Amino acid sequence: MKEYDEQDELLEQKKALIQEIRKSTDIFKAMADPIRQDILMMFMISKRMNVAQVVAQSPLSRPAVSHHLRILKQAGILYSIKEKTEVYYHLSFDDAVIKQLQSIIQAAERVIHHPDKNILE
Repeated sequence: MKEYDEQDELLEQKKALIQEIRKSTDIFKAMADPIRQDILMMFMISKRMNVAQVVAQSPLSRPAVSHHLRILKQAGILYSIKEKTEVYYHLSFDDAVIKQLQSIIQAAERVIHHPDKNILE
């Protein structure tokens, strides 16, 4: 009976891990695109940029850059501040993004360190 309970517990931990990964889909999609990775690298060097500054450092059109910035902002990786007529973007990785990524790591650690992790393999 104990083995069955441990199997149930491990299965529940694996389901919890999958749920945490699914909650992070927007973050992973935003960071997976090579163009957005390049844009993120720009923000690691220049802490604050507007669309025109990103366009100047990129082969992309203004609409394409705006699209990628919007995706990064929706994922919580960038935030924007409007100053007069210009919108400036900053690297954010807000608390929600960091907490979500930490939740994935914690859920994965529970599965990895479960005493009977090989039962269901």
